[in-house]
Amino acid sequence: MSHDESAVGPDDDDLVAETASLLETFGLTSYEAKCFVALTRIGHGTAREIAEVADVPRPRVYDSVESLADRGLADVQDAQPRRFRAPEPRDAVETVRREYGERLDRLEGLLPRLQSPEPREERAGVWVVEGDDAVSDRLAALADDAGDELLVVLAVESLLTDEVRDALAAADERGVEITVASPSPAIREAVAETVPAASVVETWTWWESHPIRAGEISAILMADGRELIVSSDLETDLPGIDRHSAVWTDDERAPLVGLMRPLLAEAIRSGSPAHGPA
Repeated sequence: MSHDESAVGPDDDDLVAETASLLETFGLTSYEAKCFVALTRIGHGTAREIAEVADVPRPRVYDSVESLADRGLADVQDAQPRRFRAPEPRDAVETVRREYGERLDRLEGLLPRLQSPEPREERAGVWVVEGDDAVSDRLAALADDAGDELLVVLAVESLLTDEVRDALAAADERGVEITVASPSPAIREAVAETVPAASVVETWTWWESHPIRAGEISAILMADGRELIVSSDLETDLPGIDRHSAVWTDDERAPLVGLMRPLLAEAIRSGSPAHGPA
């Protein structure tokens, strides 16, 4: 084969597989994803050349690449034999981004139309989220809702994601009064760096010598005294691997809010100052 494939060698199968798998999450079929990856590797080529690199039957290359062309992810040259060319990686990403942006914009317009003009009255409730990403996302979402005050106790560094830090920084810019308590120096330093105006205190000092066990609280966040999330660790089937689960509410009428408000205030009050606004 005349094409230079040195950019991806035999030891990079994981890179090829991961790229193809990611493309499938954007709606490409397995064959389309493999053909796109192969075409990106060789730049341009015939169906035979793509089939050899992609390990896809040649008859399926034609319909796969034509489908890619319909989405703006490949160019087709009307020659004998037909030749195909990949777009620049940045252009390909922008094409996918634009396509999904249009779909999300359309969805944003459709979903509100599904809601009843007279929504049913909802009872005060407590909801459950499971998984580290879901818990962190909910922490960030409740922080985004805060208008006056955020009280946070955080004992597990993995929950302080970039999204949570961004939400705390955005809350600070809105003028929200932020207090963060943690037994972890790393967490306190990260918060102080992200939100210099926040009051950061050391609390739950027992945690360092007695790490959180499955079922124990790993994070609490209260926004404006009415929205609340409480997370804990759960054991998994994998040895030494835990995952987070949380209960949360955005309704101040929920009994959990009234129960946790004084406990959270006491946990923060009893902590020793580690950082505060200048």
